[in-house]
Amino acid sequence: MRGYKTFLNLCGLLIIVSIMLLQGCSNDPPLDSLDAEGAYRHLVKKYDKGHYLDVIDGLSYYTLNYSGSAWVDSAQYLLGQAHFELKEYLLAANAFDELTRRFPSSSLVPQAMFRIGACYWEMSPKYSLDQEFTYKAIYSLQSSIDYYPDRSEDVRNAEDLIRKCRDKLAHKAYANGVIYLKMKDYAASVIYFKNVVDEYYETEWASLSAYQLGVAYALNEQLEQAMTAYRIFMTKYSDHPWRGKAKLGIEKLENSD
Repeated sequence: MRGYKTFLNLCGLLIIVSIMLLQGCSNDPPLDSLDAEGAYRHLVKKYDKGHYLDVIDGLSYYTLNYSGSAWVDSAQYLLGQAHFELKEYLLAANAFDELTRRFPSSSLVPQAMFRIGACYWEMSPKYSLDQEFTYKAIYSLQSSIDYYPDRSEDVRNAEDLIRKCRDKLAHKAYANGVIYLKMKDYAASVIYFKNVVDEYYETEWASLSAYQLGVAYALNEQLEQAMTAYRIFMTKYSDHPWRGKAKLGIEKLENSD
């Protein structure tokens, strides 16, 4: 019995020591004990130290309870950034979007609009999956360019991400065309290859699709269209590694007459 009581006393002592240590390690004052500026600066320090998970609750509290302060839009932006750092991209996008809606005259709105697009890009999956977020990224990024064309750095970054988005969409369309080609649904493959050539002309997939368009037409017994497609490919992509294949395709069509 005495040993059991000793054990309980030790457990109680350990709990008390742990609580004291935690209290000693925490220097966080309650936010409601600080004025608006003091509370904001306290949260910025926590953010700068990388305490993103801890700071999110504080920033959410701040944006609700200090709504009239001069720093509330900055707190809202920082909330988005904290979610972004934690790879919580949908929550980050929502936080940035809320900034644009609640504080439309804030100087942080241009950055927030770009960050929304960046969040959607981060959520964009590999090309073979559904590309809903890729389309959302393009729309948001293009909107940021259209609204704030003079913000050169953001424009460059937005254009770079848009190029990556378009390349992914082109890759998906090209891959779909190849799949239908293998399934011998040549009419469907033509639709996908034409889409890449017409819509995503600046991507590497446009040249591949231009050649495959000739293949699809030929297999679909649309010989005149196939000949035209091969010739356009050879003219437009004269240095392409597949030029020889296109030339061979033309010769086969000529010999089939």
